[in-house]
Amino acid sequence: MAEYTKPMPVVDPISRPFWDGCRDGKLLAQHCKGCGRRRWTPSPVCPDCYSWEAEWEPLTGRGKIHTFVVSHRAFHKGFADEIPYVIAHVTMDGTDDKVTMMSNLVGVPWQDVKVGQAVEVFFDKATDDLTLPKFRPV
Repeated sequence: MAEYTKPMPVVDPISRPFWDGCRDGKLLAQHCKGCGRRRWTPSPVCPDCYSWEAEWEPLTGRGKIHTFVVSHRAFHKGFADEIPYVIAHVTMDGTDDKVTMMSNLVGVPWQDVKVGQAVEVFFDKATDDLTLPKFRPV
C-alpha cells in the first residue's frame, strides 16, 4: 500500500464505531433509542430529544447527491494529482433526509455530476488503520 498523503480524519471515542464499520465494509449511523432518529455526525446526545442512548445501525449505502462542489485547486498537496475532484453531500436513502454525508465522488467526470444523482458507497483503505467511505454513481 502506498503512503497516504492526505489529511486524516480524527477518530475519537464517539466516532470510533463509524470508522470500525468502514473498515469492515459497513456504512453506519447512530440511531437514537429515545426518539428513533438516525443522525449524522456522531454525537453523544440526540439533537432532537436530548437522549444519551443511541446504537449504531447499518445504512443501505445508497443515496442521492444533495449538493456538491468541484475543486479545481489542490488545497492540500495530497490532492494535487486528482484535481479537479468532486466533494459531494449525499443524503442517504431510508433516513428521512436526516443523514447527509460528505465525501469524494469518483467514477464520473465532474462535468456530468448532477444534484439528485443516485450514488453508492464504496470503501477505500487509506492505511492499515483507516478505511474511508467514498461514493460513485449507481
